[in-house]
Amino acid sequence: MRYPEHVIEEIREQSDIVSIISEYTALNKKGSSYVGLCPFHNEKTPSFSVSEDKQLYYCFGCGAGGNVITFLMQKENMSFFEVIKYLAEREHIKLDETYLSEEEIQNNKKRSQLLDILKESARYFHYSLRAPENEEALQYLTNRGLTMETIKHFGLGYASHHFNDLYQYLRQKGYSDQILLESGLFLQGKQNGNMIYDRFAGRIIYPIFDLSKKVIAFGGRVLDGSMPKYLNSPENILFNKSRNLYGMQLAKNSGASYFILVEGYMDVIAMHQAGFNQTVASLGTAFTPGHAKLLKRHTKEVVILYDSDGAGQKAALRAIPILRSEGLKVKVLLLQEGKDPDEYLKTHGYDAMHQLLEDAPSDMWFQIRTIEKKYDLTLPEEKVKFLQEIASVLAETSSSIEQAIYLKEISKTYDIDEEAFKAEMNRHYQTGIRKKALRENEVSPRQKKQVFNNEVIFLANLYHYPNLARHVQAYLKPEFFDEGLLYDLAKAILDALQSGKEIDMTYFTTHYPEVEEQNIISHVLIYKDQRYEDVALLQKMMTENVKRLNKQYIERRLKVTQDVNEVQNLLFQKKELDKLNIDYING
Repeated sequence: MRYPEHVIEEIREQSDIVSIISEYTALNKKGSSYVGLCPFHNEKTPSFSVSEDKQLYYCFGCGAGGNVITFLMQKENMSFFEVIKYLAEREHIKLDETYLSEEEIQNNKKRSQLLDILKESARYFHYSLRAPENEEALQYLTNRGLTMETIKHFGLGYASHHFNDLYQYLRQKGYSDQILLESGLFLQGKQNGNMIYDRFAGRIIYPIFDLSKKVIAFGGRVLDGSMPKYLNSPENILFNKSRNLYGMQLAKNSGASYFILVEGYMDVIAMHQAGFNQTVASLGTAFTPGHAKLLKRHTKEVVILYDSDGAGQKAALRAIPILRSEGLKVKVLLLQEGKDPDEYLKTHGYDAMHQLLEDAPSDMWFQIRTIEKKYDLTLPEEKVKFLQEIASVLAETSSSIEQAIYLKEISKTYDIDEEAFKAEMNRHYQTGIRKKALRENEVSPRQKKQVFNNEVIFLANLYHYPNLARHVQAYLKPEFFDEGLLYDLAKAILDALQSGKEIDMTYFTTHYPEVEEQNIISHVLIYKDQRYEDVALLQKMMTENVKRLNKQYIERRLKVTQDVNEVQNLLFQKKELDKLNIDYING
């Protein structure tokens, strides 16, 4: 364990699980809990529950469960240590380095050193852009319509065409070759004594920032038409291009009701300069689920504004389902005049662009119009194929309200009987259900619903039916359960039955941080099995489990004990076990 219990507990207590999970799925108050659609699997009826009191979540559909720490471990693929750091920063809790291992201390030092190198380099590039000998680079940016204020605002720069100017500059600052190579700013040749040279030499430089406005990478564009035209820093401990968006550090504070997703650096910069401060772009990679998750933390709606060429349309079609899967509302605007937003703004200005964005069609109509271009609707057989394809698209929509609205609109627009089109859509929906079932059967064991053993199910019922549990607690010991988590859960539940107090979650948070462990904990403390609402059935289940656990414990002890008196006592208990009659009077 990397941090003391009190530190982890302070972080957990100050991290509002309802607020954090609400960034991934809408939650509504229901009784003492919050419910919503599960963020771990697709569903139309909410089966996901969050307990604010216990600071736990549990899905009655797929079985995912845990606390705020394991939630982020599962959703963001973060380690326990990464989540603790993230939550500490979020809640402004200072972490003392004395709690860290030597390896973690060294990693933190390396991270800090890399950030210093990148900050120093960004300043160097920005200064170089203003140098008289690099006038061509500055002229390129001003010719693109950028003001000096915008250039400064985005920290734009230039890497000298000399092959190792930046390397020599940073070496003079005392940085080693090893850390400089890890920064991603340099390459090492295999000839000429393994010479190190600048990766971005001769390029316009676009610093890439994280959400806290620290430089974590760079993008570079050539001036001479050579290839590759654009080049990004390689991924390292600071930079993951699938989880960062260019301009996000500025867009997150825009206060806009929707974000604008464009394709490149210059589109972002031009849009910001024009007043659209909510504009972002992916970083030399296709749009990913990580990008969608990042957007969801800061907005509920995204307008895709890609180039109007074929590649732009295909990219938009790929991004739509990724954004929708995170519950984001999506619109698509393809500019007809001017290939990209930069060119359109120069010709038409802010007001025209703003109106187009406000009137942008929904992603559904964008898909319909795109599909329509493939068919000649004057031919009956072509129109049939067209309607079948858009029926399959509509069938994938999770909102029944949205389906009903588009059913009417599509039927009216394309002169098709509404009931006939609805039947076609339902046919595709049922086909999709079957395909989904097949896919779910093929997922890895880690993604499948966890199967709980009898002990876990029994402990859950002990916890949720305390009035009946008190009748059997005299026949139970924590030792009846496996050492570790089940032993501790049994002890905590039995102690709570005795004292009447609620279970203290601190111990279970700090001692059992793994996702699978927290899944068991949340199942026991949140999942109430409806099969046992029948009191007679519940009493029978409890009695049988008490006998089974006693018998298993006696048999285990008989195998290991060498104490004659204990052996005699155990044999007597085993003989009396079948006669055991638990009285549930007033239960």
